[in-house]
Amino acid sequence: MPTSPPHHGSDRVRLATRLRELRAATGLSGNQFAKSLGWPQSRVSKIETGVQFPTGDDITDWLTAADADDQKDSIRELLKRARVESVSFLDEFRKPGGAATKQRSVLALEQRASRVATFQPALLPGLVQTPGFMRELLALPSGPVRTGGAAEADIERMVAIRIERQAQLHDPGKALPLVIGEAALWIRIGDLDTQLGQLDRLQSLAGLRTVDLRILPFNKAMPIAPLHGFRIYDAELVVVELFAGEHLIRDPEEIALYEHMFGTLHTEALSGDAAARLIQSVSRRLAEDA
Repeated sequence: MPTSPPHHGSDRVRLATRLRELRAATGLSGNQFAKSLGWPQSRVSKIETGVQFPTGDDITDWLTAADADDQKDSIRELLKRARVESVSFLDEFRKPGGAATKQRSVLALEQRASRVATFQPALLPGLVQTPGFMRELLALPSGPVRTGGAAEADIERMVAIRIERQAQLHDPGKALPLVIGEAALWIRIGDLDTQLGQLDRLQSLAGLRTVDLRILPFNKAMPIAPLHGFRIYDAELVVVELFAGEHLIRDPEEIALYEHMFGTLHTEALSGDAAARLIQSVSRRLAEDA
């Protein structure tokens, strides 16, 4: 399960702490409690430390084993709040290591997941960006310096980690489906040379067998409302990135909704040679109009 370490003071931490208190109140050790549930001890430990997020059934079993069914309503309310967590970039970037450490956590999350599905209606995802494109994007007023209070020196560290993340694109054992809107090909980040270099990079990736890159062209109706981009990690976590932070969604029903939306987008989008031809066409027209 690709769950990242919990944030101090979050509802996720409160849930883990409360479950640990309920287990401790039984007088049973973590190992003994796990045996009563028929679970491996590591599962109890991971839930109590917030490393693994419990399901609704896990909560029911836990309360029954702890003889704490009277806590059902309060624990389920805490579970509900913990399933959708808001993370502030300002808070994240103030931690040791700053913005680069946050970027490193994204890499760790991707490495733990066997599948990361990404949708972006108007922006090229970090996994396919060139270093030049990255620098221009991160330097914008919407970037980490302005919105998250990151230090200027963090930009190059973030670029280096983003480049490191891209090694996964060549891993045949990793599923990284990417769906982008055609708008992402046209919207310039930086000068024309930066944009054309980025499109060349994208065209080369579209031909790789290990990359499932798909594009939703303007001449086809958009199958869903393109309100925002998102990433799905192993059908266990959805990350929605905003200017000032992220929403982390762990509610199974909401994740299923995002999976359905991504499946619809994936089916309707161009892939392979058709996607490569579209990228080439946009690149040619941008150069001609310059």
